[in-house]
Amino acid sequence: MKLKTAFISSQIALLISFFVVLISGAIIYHNVTNHYQVTQTLNDYKQILSDTINLQHEFTLDRDEQMQDWSTEQFADFSQIHFELLQLVKHNEIAERLLMQIQEAVRNFEQNLRLQLSIQKKLGFDEDQGIRGNFRNSIHAIQNVSQQINDQKLELLILELRRREKDYLLRWKPKYLELHKEILVELKVYLQTHDNPSKEELLTYLKEYDVNFTQYTAFLEQIGQASAKGLAGKNKLLSQVINERYTNLSLYLNKQSIDSSKETLILTFSITFIFLALSLAGSFFINKRIGYGLFKLNSFITAICQSDSFSMRTNLRGDDEVTDLAKNIDKLLTHIEELINRLNLAQKRLIEDAKMASLGSMVKGFAHELNTPLGIAITSESHLREQVEHLKQAFDQGTLQKNTLQQMISDADNCLSLMESNLNRSASLINSFKQVASHQEYDELVEFNVETFLTNLFSSLKHELEKYDVAYSIDVTNGLVVRSYLGAFNQIFTILIINSLRHGARDNEKLNIEIVAKMVGASLHFRYIDDGVGVKEDLLDKIFEPFVTTKRAKGGTGLGLSIVYNLVTQRLNGEIEFQSIEGDGVCIYLHFDEVDYSLKFEE
Repeated sequence: MKLKTAFISSQIALLISFFVVLISGAIIYHNVTNHYQVTQTLNDYKQILSDTINLQHEFTLDRDEQMQDWSTEQFADFSQIHFELLQLVKHNEIAERLLMQIQEAVRNFEQNLRLQLSIQKKLGFDEDQGIRGNFRNSIHAIQNVSQQINDQKLELLILELRRREKDYLLRWKPKYLELHKEILVELKVYLQTHDNPSKEELLTYLKEYDVNFTQYTAFLEQIGQASAKGLAGKNKLLSQVINERYTNLSLYLNKQSIDSSKETLILTFSITFIFLALSLAGSFFINKRIGYGLFKLNSFITAICQSDSFSMRTNLRGDDEVTDLAKNIDKLLTHIEELINRLNLAQKRLIEDAKMASLGSMVKGFAHELNTPLGIAITSESHLREQVEHLKQAFDQGTLQKNTLQQMISDADNCLSLMESNLNRSASLINSFKQVASHQEYDELVEFNVETFLTNLFSSLKHELEKYDVAYSIDVTNGLVVRSYLGAFNQIFTILIINSLRHGARDNEKLNIEIVAKMVGASLHFRYIDDGVGVKEDLLDKIFEPFVTTKRAKGGTGLGLSIVYNLVTQRLNGEIEFQSIEGDGVCIYLHFDEVDYSLKFEE
């Protein structure tokens, strides 16, 4: 085997081993992170399932009118958590099937519960409502008539009927219902066989009572007074099914995570062992072939690096590959000398050309912002590469020690952290720069209530508002609903509010923010006002230009209002007007013509 081939093979095997370990670590980290996220979402999913199933118990114990709203909110929360979990396991067919089964069971559970709520609404949530109120009114009417005609026998029968009625409604045993029917028949016979001036009236009331009470008991049986009967019994079985399916889902996902980690570890160990063995064999072969010549070349190269002169030559003699390498180095040094001379001439010309070049303010600002994180990332990469070279030399020379490797790992971890944070910062800056263009493919036309949108926006920015002494007010036409790009509006007002907080707030003074939204004809008008420090007059003409900021030293990029301008004028086809007096805050007008809107009032 040629020396070149052995060297390349050894290096390739070492690099492959390194990248295998690196990629495997990334895969394991991704699996662990994904498993943690799935576990957290599973816990939330379990809690929401428990709360959802518990709705049946709460309905059975306390049949409150608000149960309709509670159940609607609860099932909406379940749908959201279910969607999040489904997104996390969307590539796992079995997990998706189990989730769909749980969703189907919950859907049936919801249908049964809503049917119970519908029936309960007919029955009445208290004694004076619905069917129960109807048969109570009928029996009260019979009692009033019996008292007027002073029929003691009739009053006793009515009292006995009421007692059997209460016995059944409290205990729900069939025997009490049979006793109630007997008393009802006896009362009907008594009214039919005894003449009194109110006979027809009493029979009418008694018929109404019989019909309503029979309907009331039938509906109660449909709901299910016992936990294993009716709709309540069906939901009890569905609760068991949901719990079993959730248990199966949880066990399956845990097993999948463990199996995936095991497979990755085994594959990583196998591949790494093979390529490390190849690298070790190549290293022994190279060391045997190189010998004294390589050490002499190394000394020569060291001397070249220390002298900064390329006029030196190796002057090695022989016919082996090391000698060929020395001759090539001599040729390379000669070529480098020529290139340096050419580069010096070219550098002089480039310096003169650079003096004549002028970049626009936007590019300067962007370069200024991007330079720092990229510089840190490059420095970290250079330091990391130097450490790797030292590690390779120590490994080749057999002087690698544990503390050296530990120090290398610590330095590598720090460098990678610096590179990651600064590259993320660069990516964030580039993403903000791209947002200057108004095209946002992810945003869709939706209908939204303007007042609700602004209220929710302030709520979502609570963590920022709490850092300042802020008071805000929203004045929107009641029930105003528009159809537009909600994402664009969200980004516009988020930037305006953050700008007010970070650029307009004064120390030890309250900042007031007011947003007014009105429809004038078919045009939607917004007025955004704050009473902060305002903007200097010389900045008003270029306030919407990119990278115009007064907070560059404190991290400001000057892209916010530029993004707002492009979103308003291009994405939403509107107009924006900026007014400010230094020291008296700002006033921003937004105008949007031909807006699809409606007025929808909640009951």
